[in-house]
Amino acid sequence: MSKAMTGEKVSQFRASALKMLVGAAVGGGVSAAALALAGAGLLDAMGPSRVALAGVGLVYLLMGGFVAFGLAAPQAGAKLLNVGDADELRDDRAGMARSVAVMGVTGALLLLLALARSPGFAAGPVSAEVAMGALLLSTVAGVFASWRWRNAFDELNWQLGLEGCLWAFCISWVVLSLWAAADFLGFGATLTPIDVVTTLSAMMLLGSFVAIGKRGMMTR
Repeated sequence: MSKAMTGEKVSQFRASALKMLVGAAVGGGVSAAALALAGAGLLDAMGPSRVALAGVGLVYLLMGGFVAFGLAAPQAGAKLLNVGDADELRDDRAGMARSVAVMGVTGALLLLLALARSPGFAAGPVSAEVAMGALLLSTVAGVFASWRWRNAFDELNWQLGLEGCLWAFCISWVVLSLWAAADFLGFGATLTPIDVVTTLSAMMLLGSFVAIGKRGMMTR
């Protein structure tokens, strides 16, 4: 019995590792294509901070795209996503559709902010007014949607959400505190407002993965 359970865990780990490798390969390809499309001139003008913010935005868009693909093609999606089978995708279609919407809007918004014109970045293809308007509109829409969806989650999803937010806050607090201290103490680690947005956005993803991983839900 013990050997059977061990074999099953190994098989689950291999399947999850394969899914992550496929996802990483697709993500790397899309990112490389996006960088090539942007061009070296725009990337140089953006600088590392804006490029990092755009990269996090692409991650959100890719994750939303993967889930959307799974909803459109459950049989194929079950082999790519971290779900038990195609029926799980069909049963939780509404919840996953909400996730697609949130990740898609978040990713698009981060890309808009990264490409928005601002002091020191006159080459930005998006006006500051458009980016700020999109941020305000998405914030209002997010608050409204959260209120509408407050009863749409079961206890497990609520708990996962709270744990993910807690991990995201704690990790962000450590990273930003150390980074800011290194900046104002003169160690050359400059912390810009863009870096704060990038860090908080990235840590929300990391916090979610930590919360899910701690419950053993990364290998299914």
